[in-house]
Amino acid sequence: MVDGRLVCPFHGFQYDADGKCVATPSAAPARSAQLSVFETRELNGLIFAWWGMGGRPPQWHLPAEPPDAGECSNIQIRTVRFPGHPQETSENSVDIAHMSHVHGYGNVTNETPVSIDGPYLESRFGFSTTRKIAKIARLNLEVAAVAWVTGLGYSYVEFQELSIGMDARLWILATPVDGTLIDMSIISQVREMRSPKRRIAGLGFLPRRMRAPIMNKFVADLQIQDVQQDVVVWSRKQYVPRPKLVRSDGEVMKYRAYCAQFYPDLRQCESTAR
Repeated sequence: MVDGRLVCPFHGFQYDADGKCVATPSAAPARSAQLSVFETRELNGLIFAWWGMGGRPPQWHLPAEPPDAGECSNIQIRTVRFPGHPQETSENSVDIAHMSHVHGYGNVTNETPVSIDGPYLESRFGFSTTRKIAKIARLNLEVAAVAWVTGLGYSYVEFQELSIGMDARLWILATPVDGTLIDMSIISQVREMRSPKRRIAGLGFLPRRMRAPIMNKFVADLQIQDVQQDVVVWSRKQYVPRPKLVRSDGEVMKYRAYCAQFYPDLRQCESTAR
């Protein structure tokens, strides 16, 4: 990037935000040089781009930016690449049974039925867990969470840790790489902790400005540990259209019916491209 233009590192062609070639090092702009331009959206410093099969325009939009960003710590980002599919990874938001069996959570509850409104899905759940800190201390956590899924691969989660009184939020983003691999990015923020309920576990002994940033690093590390456990399954999992389920597994089939709307009619895409 040079002065707001995208510059090719090979021949030095310069392109503006519309994708037009506007300058070259030794000649007039090449009028036939035109880059593809994707519709973009910025949320909390994160940049998203719409990619539609056959060039079709956006079929839905991301929700508005969450409020109170100024009261949260800076974001922490952890990214893992593995063989998988965005539909499979987002399915975890409704797959209640795996939370106890894979991650060892206790008291897993599905607070309300999954709700769907067009391209938006909401899932509420709670759980308890015990984690080690620095391989010495053990921390007992009680969590209530709400996950909002939009399309395939975009999940936004707000959760409360009830015993400490900590509020945090996550973006769980799955980006296809090459048809086999995906990049899974976990972005976390912790809201300012003014009066934590537990002095040690809630970092109440530290100055207020230090609590949320330090806690956010802890939250980010815990989340990527969970993802690494899931990767063992995701990278080997085979899709079964109608899996054998029991009621405690969660609303997996409802989620899959929701996902069906995001697979385009190829004939319609070909017509749009022409």
